[in-house]
Amino acid sequence: MEIVTKLSKELSFLKAIDVLKKEVDMYKPLPGELSNKIFQKLRLDWNYNSNAIEGNSFTFGETIALLMEGVTAKGKPLKDALDIKGHNEAIDFMMDMVKNDRGLTETDIRGLHSLVLGQEYYNAAITSNGQKTKKLIKKGEYKTSPNHVQTATGAIHYYATPEETPAKMKELVEWYNSIVDNDKVHPIVFASIFHHRFVAIHPFDDGNGRMTRILTNFILLKFGYPVSVIKQETKSEYYGCLSQADNGQLIPIIEYIANSVKDSLLIYSKALNGEDISEPDDLDKEITLFRKELGRKTKITEIKGSDSILNISFEVFSFLKEKLDRFSDLFYSTYEKINDNSGTINVSGDFLKNKDTYKKMVKDRYVNVNFITYNYDFRHNIHKDDKSIISIQLSIHFKEKNFIIGFGSDKLVKYYDEKNIDDNYINMVKNIVKHVMEHIKRINNN
Repeated sequence: MEIVTKLSKELSFLKAIDVLKKEVDMYKPLPGELSNKIFQKLRLDWNYNSNAIEGNSFTFGETIALLMEGVTAKGKPLKDALDIKGHNEAIDFMMDMVKNDRGLTETDIRGLHSLVLGQEYYNAAITSNGQKTKKLIKKGEYKTSPNHVQTATGAIHYYATPEETPAKMKELVEWYNSIVDNDKVHPIVFASIFHHRFVAIHPFDDGNGRMTRILTNFILLKFGYPVSVIKQETKSEYYGCLSQADNGQLIPIIEYIANSVKDSLLIYSKALNGEDISEPDDLDKEITLFRKELGRKTKITEIKGSDSILNISFEVFSFLKEKLDRFSDLFYSTYEKINDNSGTINVSGDFLKNKDTYKKMVKDRYVNVNFITYNYDFRHNIHKDDKSIISIQLSIHFKEKNFIIGFGSDKLVKYYDEKNIDDNYINMVKNIVKHVMEHIKRINNN
């Protein structure tokens, strides 16, 4: 309680948001039509983004068509449509809780989860002895097996165990009820810390992300604040803030949620001033998403050049090397090399730890290069022909307007003005790390 009240008092960015909220509140109660229009815009954004963060394939336009017109997009998984509908029904349930000034119980949480999940289904799973199986994902019931996840670095992120979950959920609800009437606690601080605590428990087998965002908005709406819409395009920052909260640093996630609330308040402010509340990028976003499905970009602002090739190859290879080096002590030796149009460079263990060192090594090789391949081999023992060698090969093929990163059959098309280390590349490295770990397990079992 002490840390919650302390942060509520000391965080200066909360004061700026409260000033904006007071300006909006001066016009309340808003005319019904205007209030409905604003909330409908926020609700559609919320539905789209919360599901997109979890990998739902529906575009923004397809989400609107489904919820407003009942039109289901052709060629998209039925489950994705059901997830969006279920999420929307859960919002209705939550809004009814706010309207009737209800408290929060575990029964409510399980009821919301039943709506979010929509229907029970089977997910691929792994048994304790490594065998592939299927697990029934049940609605409204706490998890019955661990749902820890493997991060992009290969490390395991641990949530509460199934045995711990009932007690931790009881404790979370009791914590909520001990704070809800405390006027020294700022609602955004309250909602943000609840958000993190729920995620840290991860009480259900699936749907935890959507659930925590619904419950966060339940708290915000209960105190008269607009909803927090966590945008799909900022999910890396969002996950980063949650990770910092895992280590006791709560301010980043509070500020992140606060900024999303501020964005919603600005929409209210624009509407009250008679301005158009459709975001300028709504249509652009839809076009960009469509073009992304085609593998094309809206505008090419950079083309292939020796500097871009140097920077891209250094960032892409050094990110991978840092992850692979973490396994090096498990082997007799490691070996690295780079191949390009000009031939092969056998490299030392430090060449990718400093860009200047890398630049000196490759010198002028990358003026007309079309491809670069980075090899990282693990040797289990001294014999060069040993079958337990693990060989990782990551290639980059440079074209005039884009480049392709490849690992086996896994391909990633990127443009020269895009961020090199993004979620898509991190996922590729995650697959490489899994590949290495599977090999290590096989070696150890032989």
